[in-house]
Amino acid sequence: MFLSRLNQDQKKSFLALATKMALADGRVAVQEVALLEGLADTFGHDMDVPAEEIFGATNTGPFDTRASRVITLFGMFTVAFIDDNLHIDESTVLLETIAAFGFSDEEVEQIKDWAQAEARRFNELNAFIEAF
Repeated sequence: MFLSRLNQDQKKSFLALATKMALADGRVAVQEVALLEGLADTFGHDMDVPAEEIFGATNTGPFDTRASRVITLFGMFTVAFIDDNLHIDESTVLLETIAAFGFSDEEVEQIKDWAQAEARRFNELNAFIEAF
């Protein structure tokens, strides 16, 4: 997911945003748990994710480059679509982030399409792995 391109502060805030997305609809799906565990494995389990960023206002401050904003929005959309259901409360978090990042509607649609495909592939691979 290109997450290795994020710096440490961006990774912490990204994990907070990803967790916020998973919790936004009031239930955490099995697919969301698998994705978040994979992110924790990628970043290292010792990363201290600020609780105030999970449960407080959306923090987009650390994402100071276009690359970090694209990667972050892609990741957030992937979390939102991983359970095949974009909930209205997830949309609220996404809209706040999109507004802060200043992407055009066309850019958002492109990132959204990529994330839907990524979520589908992630779920297909997990199903294939679990089948054996």
